[in-house]
Amino acid sequence: MASDEKPSPRRLGKAGAFICGVIIALFIIIFVARNVWHGEELEQDQVTGNNVATEHTGPSYNQQP
Repeated sequence: MASDEKPSPRRLGKAGAFICGVIIALFIIIFVARNVWHGEELEQDQVTGNNVATEHTGPSYNQQP
């Protein structure tokens, strides 16, 4: 690339900010979608009676032996 064809620092900064914004947006979208999916799965498990979220695998620390 010739020196006159290189993008300006301001344009490079805007491009970097845009790329960071896209990556952050993807993470947020994936996080929200996973939480919605998990909520639907939990609701289905509660309806069918297979709610493992409230089952205990062992004694709780506040239970007497």
